Amino acid sequence: MARRPTKIALSLCLVCLVCLLCLSGSVALASGEDRAGNAEPRTDSPGGPNITFALPLSDSELATVCSQRHGVCLRVSPHVAPLTALATLASVDRAWEALIGVLAFPPPQTHLDGSWDAYLIDPSIGDRDPNLSGPALSTERDPRTHFDSATSFGIIDARTPVGCQLDWAVARAVARASLWRAVPATDEGSARAQAEELARLAVPCAAAEANVEEFQSHPERTLLDPSSVAFDRGASFFFEWLDATFSREPGGLIRGLWALAPTRTPPGATRWSTAPTGFDVLRVSLKGALASDSTLDDIFVHFAVRRAQWNPPARLAWHIPWPQSARRLASPEPVSPTGASYVLVDHAGARAGSKLRMEAQWEDYGRLRWVVMKIDSAGQTTAVLPVTSLVRGTRASMTVESLDAVDRILIVGINVGSTEHPFDPDQAEWEPHGWLLTLAAE
Repeated sequence: MARRPTKIALSLCLVCLVCLLCLSGSVALASGEDRAGNAEPRTDSPGGPNITFALPLSDSELATVCSQRHGVCLRVSPHVAPLTALATLASVDRAWEALIGVLAFPPPQTHLDGSWDAYLIDPSIGDRDPNLSGPALSTERDPRTHFDSATSFGIIDARTPVGCQLDWAVARAVARASLWRAVPATDEGSARAQAEELARLAVPCAAAEANVEEFQSHPERTLLDPSSVAFDRGASFFFEWLDATFSREPGGLIRGLWALAPTRTPPGATRWSTAPTGFDVLRVSLKGALASDSTLDDIFVHFAVRRAQWNPPARLAWHIPWPQSARRLASPEPVSPTGASYVLVDHAGARAGSKLRMEAQWEDYGRLRWVVMKIDSAGQTTAVLPVTSLVRGTRASMTVESLDAVDRILIVGINVGSTEHPFDPDQAEWEPHGWLLTLAAE
């Protein structure tokens, strides 16, 4: 019952967004302060992403083929086979119809001639200009819009095999171009992850090829790490989980984020406006979504638990046998905000009726939340137990009981953010925190 208001709100956001796009051609909602829940913009933020623009290739080098169904033209570099160009244009049409038509995301901002361009680049041009790396790059701020918006062009590697992989790459480019129009101030990690999730929605076969190993191999990192494209693509499953949990229809949560997070950046600025971010929107919109007093911190905790149940599961910090004598473990890697550490304890060898005592402590200025998961011999989670602690405390403890039917115990520590300010995806460098965990049988 607690989720219903959130889902209704996100559906209303979609209606507002579509209507406003029809009326004005731009994403125009309330002011940044209103969208963030009547909160003043943060003054301690380092600023949004750098404003950078790319130059498209010279048209003199390219052939042009345009869609007969949508305002899209494909600029084809030399030595690309005509059949490859035609297959790519068909992929663009399919992605456009799925993302812009069915899922109702805003179309990429067009040039004055009314078209959006995608570049099908052969290996020689791609190697000659490494800056032409996709999936979509912005070319300029659009002066016609009330809120921040950018025109863009897509980049598609002509070496991509025709079929599912090509459809996936094209959908990723169209999704990122849509984001450039609606919320160009989005941090790079979120932009990659959201474009990846939308591409999976548009191309069903892509889900079978999704690779989350990089993401699951580094659970202690923040959920959105702009230093790694592969990690951010894996992080798209965070938005997939949010969408599946809190939205009534595919893509509804991301549409809501975009509708509620447009920005106004002053002319001549070198960085996009910093607020509101998508996490500002989540912080307000998902308050009370899991329980009457739940917050975004609880969302991070629930997702960390979900990551432990994936295949492959999140990498373990420690995996130890049943502690016949007390053991003290230190974090191999400190945990960044929104990241998590996982410690697995085997129950084999424990006496009947044994209990497990756990005591955690961590560095100051970090807010760590702990949960204990009971897992049976079939690998199913039979219980998830929160470990209570003070809001700004640095210690937590629990005695875990009723373990006779349990095969192993997974202890999860989640860094839900700094004690000084809420999580800001534009911070780029987050302070990680280490922990100590003492385990003893009782």
